[in-house]
Amino acid sequence: MSEREEAKFFSVPEIGDMLGISRTKAYELICSDACPFNAVRIGKRICVPANSFYKWYESLAGDESPEFESAEE
Repeated sequence: MSEREEAKFFSVPEIGDMLGISRTKAYELICSDACPFNAVRIGKRICVPANSFYKWYESLAGDESPEFESAEE
């Protein structure tokens, strides 16, 4: 299992990488009222719970589990 698959939270830049959008666009999405998944602020950092992100992602893709490229590749 990759490090990303084991993560409990994702950073905003990680969400941007997974969605193929810039860091700026990821922040805009997460800070908007239309954000389709939960985000929490921990101190100055914004984090996205992995289970919330995957639940949203799976709702788009059907019942298949999300597959992301490993950073090791």
